[in-house]
Amino acid sequence: MRIITTKNAQFFLLLNAIFWGSSYIWSKMLLSFLPSFSILSICAAISLAATYIIFRKQLKNFSKKIIITSALISLVSVVSNTFCMLALKRTSGSNTAFIVQLSIVITPLIMAVLEKKCPTARTITLALSAIIGIYLITCAGKGFNINTGDIFALCNALFFSLFIALQNKFSNLVNPVQFTFIQHSTNMIMFSLLALFFETGSINFSNILNPMFFLLIGLNSAVTIFTSLFQSSAIKYVRPESATIIYAFEPVITALLGAAILGERFTGAASYIGCAVILLTVIISAVQPGKLISRGKYSIQIKPQ
Repeated sequence: MRIITTKNAQFFLLLNAIFWGSSYIWSKMLLSFLPSFSILSICAAISLAATYIIFRKQLKNFSKKIIITSALISLVSVVSNTFCMLALKRTSGSNTAFIVQLSIVITPLIMAVLEKKCPTARTITLALSAIIGIYLITCAGKGFNINTGDIFALCNALFFSLFIALQNKFSNLVNPVQFTFIQHSTNMIMFSLLALFFETGSINFSNILNPMFFLLIGLNSAVTIFTSLFQSSAIKYVRPESATIIYAFEPVITALLGAAILGERFTGAASYIGCAVILLTVIISAVQPGKLISRGKYSIQIKPQ
C-alpha cells in the first residue's frame, strides 16, 4: 500500500511538525533522568529495532554508495540533535523550538547554493511571515536577549537545515526505509560512543526504574521512528524550503505542551499573535501545494508480514 505520495506529502510533514513539537517537551523531561547522549542512544536503538521489525523485508540490496551517502547525511543529523539537547539544558523547550525555526531562512539559502539559483518569491514571503511570527513570540516587548542555550539552538537550526537539504538532494539515491535504517544505526553508534566518553559515571540507574522514564522514552522513540520515515519519504515531493515553513508549526505545539505540562507560559498579546501568524503561514503553505515536485520513484511500501 502506497502511504506517502505527492498529494499527501505536506500532510505527513505537518504530522512531523506536531510530533517533533512534542519531542522538545519529552526530551527536556528526560534530561531529569539521564544525560543527553544516553537518552539519544537509547531512542536510536529502540527506533532501529522497530524499523527492522516492521520493514525487515525491504532492508536488502544495500550498496556501498547507499550506505556511505546515508551515513554521512545522518552524521549531520547527529550534530543537529546534539545541539538540540545542549540547548534544552540551558533554555526552555519553547524557546529552543522557536529559535530552531530559523531554518526557514537558512534552508532556502543552502538550497540556493546547492542548486545555484535563488528561492522563489512565494517561499521568501512565507518564510518572512513565519519569522515575524517567531519574533513576536520570542522577542516582542521583551528585548532580544541571547544566552548559551539560544546559541546552541541556532546551531541546531543550521545543521537541521543542512540535513534536510542534503536529504532532498540525494532522495533519488536511497529508498526511504533504507535511509531510515542507516540513520538510526549511525545515531545509535555515535551517541553510544559519545555517552561512553562523556557520560560514564554520571548515570544514576535508579532513575530509570521510574515508570515516568519508560513512558517518556517510549514517546520520544515513537517520535523518532515515525518522523524519520515520514520525512525521508515525503521530502522527495516537497521542496526543503516549503518543508521548513510547514515545520514552523512545531514551536506552537511545543509552547502549548510546555504551558500545559512544564508551566512555561507566553507573556503578552504579541506571543499569541505570533502563534496565529505561524499557524496561518502553515495553512497557506499547505493548501497551495504548487511547489510539490516528484523527485524519485520510491515511497514507503508496507507489505503484509
